[in-house]
Amino acid sequence: MTKANILSEIKKTEENARTMISKANEAKAKKVLEAKNQSRELINEAKNESAAIADQKIFQAKEKIKSEKEKMLKEGLVAAESIKSQANSNIAKATEYLVEQFERSTHA
Repeated sequence: MTKANILSEIKKTEENARTMISKANEAKAKKVLEAKNQSRELINEAKNESAAIADQKIFQAKEKIKSEKEKMLKEGLVAAESIKSQANSNIAKATEYLVEQFERSTHA
């Protein structure tokens, strides 16, 4: 092999090496871009899922509050009816007492 052939082979080998490096860098950049896109998609999916879970928890909390409110209102109405019933029974006693006091004061 002559010097010219050897130099030519070295140049071809160097060119092949540059081409391989260039292709490897392109493949690397493509893989990095794909990985970034996948991670972005995963983050968006996680955000959407967490938002859906949060919405569900808020809905459940509102339903529980509504249920507790209705329960408290019912208990309040029962207590109010009980107080009203006691007050009504005391009206007759109070009226009788006032009439007795009035009669005593007029007879005295």
